Amino acid sequence: MLKGGDTNVDLQSLQNFFYSGNFIPHGHCYLWKPELVSLHILSDVLIALSYYSIPLTLVYFIRKRVDIPFKSIFLLFGAFIISCGTTHIVEVWTLWHPDYWFAGALKAVTALISFYTALTLIPLVPKALALPSPAQLETANQALMIEIIERKRVESELRKYKDHLEEIVQTRTGEWESANAQLQQEIKERQQSQDKMVGILKELRSANQELNDFAYVVSHDLKAPLRGITSLSEWLLADYGEEFDEEGKKMVNLMISRVKRLHKLIDDILQYSRVGRAKVEKKHVDLNQVVSELIEVLNIPENIKIEISNQLPTINCDKTRIGQLFQNLISNAIKFIDKPEGLVKITCVDEQEYYRFSVADNGIGIEPQHFEKIFQLFQKLTSLQDSDSTGVGLALVKKIVELHDGKIWVESEIGVGTSFIFTLKK
Repeated sequence: MLKGGDTNVDLQSLQNFFYSGNFIPHGHCYLWKPELVSLHILSDVLIALSYYSIPLTLVYFIRKRVDIPFKSIFLLFGAFIISCGTTHIVEVWTLWHPDYWFAGALKAVTALISFYTALTLIPLVPKALALPSPAQLETANQALMIEIIERKRVESELRKYKDHLEEIVQTRTGEWESANAQLQQEIKERQQSQDKMVGILKELRSANQELNDFAYVVSHDLKAPLRGITSLSEWLLADYGEEFDEEGKKMVNLMISRVKRLHKLIDDILQYSRVGRAKVEKKHVDLNQVVSELIEVLNIPENIKIEISNQLPTINCDKTRIGQLFQNLISNAIKFIDKPEGLVKITCVDEQEYYRFSVADNGIGIEPQHFEKIFQLFQKLTSLQDSDSTGVGLALVKKIVELHDGKIWVESEIGVGTSFIFTLKK
């Protein structure tokens, strides 16, 4: 705790700092002329009052605009302006009181505040420049107003659409209920149809079994007497051949030939009936192997050549059925070649989803009006007595091709030859 004497020394030092009898009041510089002194007093007072009003305005502004950026700089400006205004008050004071140390200290404080404010303001300039200008704010405001108007228009349209949508929903609900009732009725009818279909399938299975039984009966009961007739005819020729004249032998041989043709006809009919009824077992089959095996087993005359123009593909099919198809077409081609040097040509062309095959010959040819007829059951174009054609082969070929999702047709020219062309799905 300071003693009384020390306190008096400190107060005296502080008083000496702010006042010295060696200085004269500032008014002496103006020779105490009333007009000049009044001018300085009035000017300094008005400047001080103006300075003091500015911080009040800034404080009011900041309090009203809480979103204003850079609040710290506003406070620094306020402190700077107050200190500047105070220096003008001190200028009036020093007219009569020579407290120049105090005035200098106040100016020093003002200088520090001013310097700090200037340093703080410099980095804020780019940020302040980045703030939108009044023109930009006006443009943004106009754009915002346009957006608000557009949004209100859209909201109005949406309300209309909503009302319209509710009407549509009500309408669709009614339609859905009607459609649902109709669907229930269709389901009921479809169930009835399925029940009928089950009954039809049972009848078809029964009919198919009866057809199989009939085929067995035909195969067994018809072939047995035919074999007997053939054996009896051969015995007649063997035992009594010397007693027959040439005409008699010819008639017996003709009977044997007719019986063989009937036997073959039964085989062809049974074969035709089985196609489509028997289960098709598809697997990858190399057609080069199938055709090569057929060429080895077929009785091909020496004057006829079988030519495979290009490599045949491997396809997914029923090997047995495809073998029957090529066998019938090759045999049919051989049968109707009338030239000394015959040629049967087999080709294949890749056509995206299908393979297109051709079995062509240089035989007698077929007239155009018979192109469709030859694929019908029991239809044949030759009436030769020694022909062993039954009229089933090409019908069987057509059925096998269609079973493999293909098509078959014929191209021919009389005296030049015939091409049977068919497609098989890959």
